Amino acid sequence: MVFPLSNRFNATAPHLRYGFKPQRGSSHHWAISQLSEGVYRKSVLDVGPGSGWLGEALKHQEPNSLVTIEIDLRAHEHLKTHYHEVHSDLTGVRGRRFDIITALDLLEHLPEPAEFLHELGGLLAPGGCILLSVPNIAHWSVRLPLFFWGSFRYTEKGILDRSHLHFFSRSSFRELCCSVPNSKLAELSASIEPAELALPSWVSQIVLFRWSLSGRHWLAQRMPGLLGYQHLARIESTLK
Repeated sequence: MVFPLSNRFNATAPHLRYGFKPQRGSSHHWAISQLSEGVYRKSVLDVGPGSGWLGEALKHQEPNSLVTIEIDLRAHEHLKTHYHEVHSDLTGVRGRRFDIITALDLLEHLPEPAEFLHELGGLLAPGGCILLSVPNIAHWSVRLPLFFWGSFRYTEKGILDRSHLHFFSRSSFRELCCSVPNSKLAELSASIEPAELALPSWVSQIVLFRWSLSGRHWLAQRMPGLLGYQHLARIESTLK
């Protein structure tokens, strides 16, 4: 089955809407750390690439193949500068196997995330891994309005992005990750909220702010259900 990514469509093309978040504690920083120096001569599939930041970060490691899936054709020309291949859906990679598959901030946009994840699992090479991130619906920024006012509002970005079709708690995300055949959940972590995006750019250069990233990240790992902005998972193939 081929699953469309059409729920990610927006008036703004994805490569303009979903930028790179390099700060320590972000899902992007986590993904790059997971793959640091581990991509040489490997095959990589990046599903839902946003601005193409991951392809740009990995292409210098000389992977055998660096492939992306993006349904929004407006982004294709931009993505071709970062990836060896750009496809509109999974039919373009059917029958192939990849050592690394990433689907960051994607599953929440899909009508059937479990089925889509199982299809990605079928593309995973023996010994390979899948990196995932999804927003945490139980984050304090969602809990507090519900507790005090009994309501929430959809937004243009973030946890309550109006294009999200599914919401994940830590337990429901763990259950989803553990359902992928022939694999195991090797790591379950959490990111912190991208406060730098809501602040003047100069603030992120202050030493005190950079120190705060480490403290916030430490807390999010210990109370991920409340303080984790996103759930992060590494799924590894159990096939040899």
